[in-house]
Amino acid sequence: MRWPIVCTLVLFGILLPYRLLAQTDVTANTSSAVCTFADDKQMSVRYNPAKVAKDEAPRDKIWAPGNSPMDLFTETALTLNNVEIPTGAYRLYFLPGKETWTMIVSKNVGANTAYEEKDDLVRAPMQSGKLPQAESEVSVYFGHIAPKTCDMRLDVGKMRVWIDFGEK
Repeated sequence: MRWPIVCTLVLFGILLPYRLLAQTDVTANTSSAVCTFADDKQMSVRYNPAKVAKDEAPRDKIWAPGNSPMDLFTETALTLNNVEIPTGAYRLYFLPGKETWTMIVSKNVGANTAYEEKDDLVRAPMQSGKLPQAESEVSVYFGHIAPKTCDMRLDVGKMRVWIDFGEK
C-alpha cells in the first residue's frame, strides 16, 4: 500500500521542477510605468519595450510599439480630453503624425484582438517634442505634476510625446 504513494511522491518531486521551469513568464518581456495620485490610488501602463529605429512609427496609421498595444490599468476614474475613463483595464494605441500624435484609449482588452475604431473610448491629442538623440527602445514614464494629475510620457526614436491624465 505504501509503494504507490512513494512512487507518486517521487514522480511528483521529479516532474514538478520541470513543470515550473517550462512555464513562461508573460511579464518577462514587458516593462511598466506607475503613477500614484495624492490619495494613493494608482494608474499604470504595461508595454513592450520594443526596439525602434529613428522614425519607426508610421505616420497617419494606428500604431503600437512592436505591434503590441500598451495596457492601461487604473484603480480610480480618470479624465482624458474631458472624457471619463472608469476604473478598469484598457488598451492604448497611437496615431503618429508629423508633429502631433493622438492617443487612443480602447475598451477592447481581449487577447489577440486587432484594433477596431468602434471600441475607442477616447482619442486625445498629445503634445510633442524632439529628443537630442534617438532612443533605441520605446519607453514610457510618468511625471506626477499635481495631486490629481499624472503626465504620461512616451519616447519613440527622436520623438517625445506626452499627455496629462486627471483623476476624477
